[in-house]
Amino acid sequence: MMKRFSIFLVFLLSALAGPLTAGQLTVAPIRLQMGPTQPNATFTLTNGSNEDGFYQLQLFAWEQEKGETVLKQQHDLIITPPVTMIPGNSDQVVRVVRQRPTVSDKEKSYRLIISEVPDTESERGAQLKVLLRLSVPVFVGDKNQTHALTVTRQQNRFVIHNKGNGHARLVNAYWLDDKQQPRLIRKGLAGYVLPDSDLGFDYDPRDGQPTAISVTANGKKLTLPVEEE
Repeated sequence: MMKRFSIFLVFLLSALAGPLTAGQLTVAPIRLQMGPTQPNATFTLTNGSNEDGFYQLQLFAWEQEKGETVLKQQHDLIITPPVTMIPGNSDQVVRVVRQRPTVSDKEKSYRLIISEVPDTESERGAQLKVLLRLSVPVFVGDKNQTHALTVTRQQNRFVIHNKGNGHARLVNAYWLDDKQQPRLIRKGLAGYVLPDSDLGFDYDPRDGQPTAISVTANGKKLTLPVEEE
């Protein structure tokens, strides 16, 4: 079964180092990195409201196809508990358990989807299907697995290619014109490029001739020349 990005699945991606927050729910850490033989890891969910919160947790394999997010069913990881009630102003630790620790030549990517579901015993709750959803990245791989980025220009669009075996988390992306003047693509978190995947951005050619992309990838600032495709 495959799930594609939709208006009901809100990917709240933050460039900040702090917890990920939606509504009254806070999740920490905002992304998780596990070693290939690491048996488990944890998230902390905090319900900041005064009322009890009911949550469903699901883990999907995360892929990118033509720059789009694709979520698929998987059996590598499980989340426990898969459903939880968190009292108001309280925390809940949830555990990601890797069922088959194996070494892979490429980092594996997943998404933890946290859905707040209504209290069906209340009249208002019975009329609602989902109150909010959070999506948190989970990566499983060796610390030496890393990205290898190149950039091509396809008409009025930049495409960032990752030919490496690890993901790239892109922050503060600019393109440079022929006078090396920076022009903003996206401030803050620009997105992720998974191994053997691409991520594209549109630009206005009236702003000049692009020569390079300036971006911070996994905390390191890079300048990538733009190649014609």
